[in-house]
Amino acid sequence: MADTATDVISEALTTATPSADDILDALGTAGYLVIRPETGPAWMPVTARSLAKVHKCADLLNNGRTLQQVAAEMRVSTRQAERYSAAAREMGLIERRR
Repeated sequence: MADTATDVISEALTTATPSADDILDALGTAGYLVIRPETGPAWMPVTARSLAKVHKCADLLNNGRTLQQVAAEMRVSTRQAERYSAAAREMGLIERRR
């Protein structure tokens, strides 16, 4: 590793349209250990029952509820509500707020 991480990143940023992948690729090529981020949620619904829970979570979130309120109304842990929320977001069920 002759180049410092700063040198590698600076060089990657000089390309026409640098992206995060370009920077990670450059670091990997320079010999640095690169751990890629997850590309999606770790859990997705596979049964009709779990899919219904994802839809319920999305409806509650779209109606302005917080994750804690969703967890309480669905009688699940906050962590489980986060899983349902992540799946709903991946499926495009969550409306974007401005």
